[in-house]
Amino acid sequence: MFEVFLPTSNLMDTKELTRWVKPPQVELEPPLLQPNPKNWIWLLLIAATGIFAAINWEDYVVEKDGKLELAPKRKAKLKKELNEIDNAVQYALIARTAGEYPCLNCGNRKTIYLNVGDVWKYGTTRLGENGRYKSDPIDDRLRFLPEFAGNYAECLKMEKIKIYNYVLLPENQKRKSPIIRPPGNPYDI
Repeated sequence: MFEVFLPTSNLMDTKELTRWVKPPQVELEPPLLQPNPKNWIWLLLIAATGIFAAINWEDYVVEKDGKLELAPKRKAKLKKELNEIDNAVQYALIARTAGEYPCLNCGNRKTIYLNVGDVWKYGTTRLGENGRYKSDPIDDRLRFLPEFAGNYAECLKMEKIKIYNYVLLPENQKRKSPIIRPPGNPYDI
């Protein structure tokens, strides 16, 4: 609460303050809360997630001897994924027949000529050939050739080494215009 001193006579004479004046009390009404549509969307999403989790809880967790543990399906999925990480493959896609192949890093040229046995792409997979190219089959003119097996990190390292060193391969060096990475690798990894 504020209190203001007002002089009764001369404005310069501040010693003679005889009255106290209180400012009028103003009642402020709280602002009306209007629903924000963005907030409702978040609330609906959170509620839906909670309902989904409650319904599917047993797919993730089971109670055994008074303790919670992963559901059998969840344990099996974890084991499968860890196994995939431990058992990856670094591979090359090699030309089976000589001819023009798509080039993803040849600048203005859209294709490049490959001889039989030339590398089109280096890659890494945790799923093997059938799993890696299940939804996007490789060109019939290419052969999947596993080159290194190990855990996923080791295979990624090997892939990177092969992509970077592609520029030095004799098959690339004998081209009129050598390229910096295999034609099927648009990036260094």
